[in-house]
Amino acid sequence: MDRIKFKTDEDKSYIIEKTLFEKKTQKQAPFYQKSERQNHETCQFAICPECNNPVQIIGLYKKLEHTDKPYARHYEIPIGLGKYNKENYEYCPYKANRKPFTKDSRKGEIDEIAQDIIRKMIYYFDKIVYLLQKKIGIYISTALAKDMLNDFFDARAYLYRGASLKNVPLLLPYFSSNKTIIGRFVLDETLISALKQIPELDIKNNKIKSNKYIKLGFYFFDHKTKIEDHHLTESLIFSISKGEINEAKTIYQKKIVFDNLHFEKLINYKEYKLSEKQILKNKELLNIAKEVAKEHGFFY
Repeated sequence: MDRIKFKTDEDKSYIIEKTLFEKKTQKQAPFYQKSERQNHETCQFAICPECNNPVQIIGLYKKLEHTDKPYARHYEIPIGLGKYNKENYEYCPYKANRKPFTKDSRKGEIDEIAQDIIRKMIYYFDKIVYLLQKKIGIYISTALAKDMLNDFFDARAYLYRGASLKNVPLLLPYFSSNKTIIGRFVLDETLISALKQIPELDIKNNKIKSNKYIKLGFYFFDHKTKIEDHHLTESLIFSISKGEINEAKTIYQKKIVFDNLHFEKLINYKEYKLSEKQILKNKELLNIAKEVAKEHGFFY
């Protein structure tokens, strides 16, 4: 992994760099401690930003043969740093040979990771909706956002084996059921061009209308993770289909890539130039998130 954090409860992660690491840790334990695995040599440790387990920093001081950048890897025993949890480690997206799972795979109970996923979904719901809207090119109304959030809770997506502390924005669309595109505003020109090929549609001022009954909906599938040069990205397939079940035809399909660092930056971004309309929408979205969470037994 190419990013770490120093506290389990922080939403920000950091690049692995010697000066930054020394300043953040002040070269103190438990970030610096001797390791029996390295013949009692002093090693450097931090916390995985995805699963809160301890990680060891490799190459912070010693030059590596295969890369010029230091990186981190999970440390599979408790060391007094982070929160060692074997189950969360086994399913962490950064883990080599990650334990296999399906969309139906769930944890047996709500642990601290699941609690934090719910917290982020509620407290940053406005930002999550904004990010998804930019990704898919469809305006997400407060009504649609509420519908998708109910799907998230109904599916108990916070217990999904593929859920982590950083991929919360991906969970909202992935566990959403098929939603109609009729009556929605489309913001992406490529998508509009694809929809214009459907004779039953009437598109004016970017709003999708139909001149007769048509079943046309969008959905998300195929959650994938990818690590390249120690950097993690995740993806979904965004698809629009026309027709009834078993007879539906794919009209449009696009791979949506989620760089988890983007969401982190959005969380920490100071909003200075939002329009009054957007400010009001954001407030409504945050209120909706708390109401929906309450209906599902979570109080914030």
